[in-house]
Amino acid sequence: MKKMRLLTDLADLIQRPQANSEITNTDTWRYGAGTYADALYPILLHKKWTHLPLYMIAGMTASLFRFVVDRRLTKESVSAYNWMAENFAAADFIGVTASQAAGFSFEPTFPLYQKQALHDIKNSIDRGTGAMLWHDQFVVVVGYDDDEEVLFFCTGDDPDVLRLPYSLVGQNNSPYWYYQVLEAHQSIDMWEVCKESLIQAVFKWETHDYMLPAQDYACGSAAYTAVADVLQSGNYETHQAATVLRYYAYTRGDISSYVRALEHLSPQMDQVIKKYTKLAIIYASIVELLDDSAAWDAREPESVQRVSALIRSAGDMEQAAIDAIKHAFPETINNRFSDIGLR
Repeated sequence: MKKMRLLTDLADLIQRPQANSEITNTDTWRYGAGTYADALYPILLHKKWTHLPLYMIAGMTASLFRFVVDRRLTKESVSAYNWMAENFAAADFIGVTASQAAGFSFEPTFPLYQKQALHDIKNSIDRGTGAMLWHDQFVVVVGYDDDEEVLFFCTGDDPDVLRLPYSLVGQNNSPYWYYQVLEAHQSIDMWEVCKESLIQAVFKWETHDYMLPAQDYACGSAAYTAVADVLQSGNYETHQAATVLRYYAYTRGDISSYVRALEHLSPQMDQVIKKYTKLAIIYASIVELLDDSAAWDAREPESVQRVSALIRSAGDMEQAAIDAIKHAFPETINNRFSDIGLR
């Protein structure tokens, strides 16, 4: 028998978080960037699997520390990473069991995967749990209607619940499709997870994502050099470049908030906090320059040069923050030898 199901309370939570008096920390919730953490967070709140603010969840999953750019500073930079590996690990970090799948829509087997995706997503909705889907950004599926053959989803930056025909699931502007469903939650040692997230920050800073061609993308410390080089070359579109820089300003501000909550993890955390606080201030200065959109869009040399100089300062400061993490947790990091990312 065909069915229809809509998780209206989840949809309301995403679109009107301030109206949900039972949910704490909505004042720190800024859904809208379309990242994995943005989509994950309201589902966790809805299931009452967390009471923490978004920056804590993004930090604990280590996704907050990612710094990846493509070499033309397009908006794709924000979502360019190994989804299957990192999103699965992100859920695991915070004690959530998840199932996921991904691939390319041009493959001949895609219709079979599309059918399985619909089956898994609808089953998740029937269990009262929203699902995450890549639809040119990470979105939250909040319902379905078999009669009309549509999924209902929310993006966080649209006031309406949107509709996606079953036939278009996985059909995106890019050839990639992805979905993840959350199945269960168990308690974790929160502070051990937070400590591990800082170790992962070092790994992300020093390691290139093997899924990304190095000639097209830069990761971690190398990304700062890439940004400065792109700005110098002029081979970028100003609006997209501004979107990327604003996003990383947003994440570096949240890292500053996150590490302040971890002060007790090590006597040396004060230096980690100090460096990330200074990093957030540098990015705030970058955003001030971007806010002068006339100068930025016109590529006025002075504006571009000031942003380039601040980017270099930010790179130096983030390196100092990573060095401070290494100083705070030398035994754990050194015991990982050449594989800091080992979990």
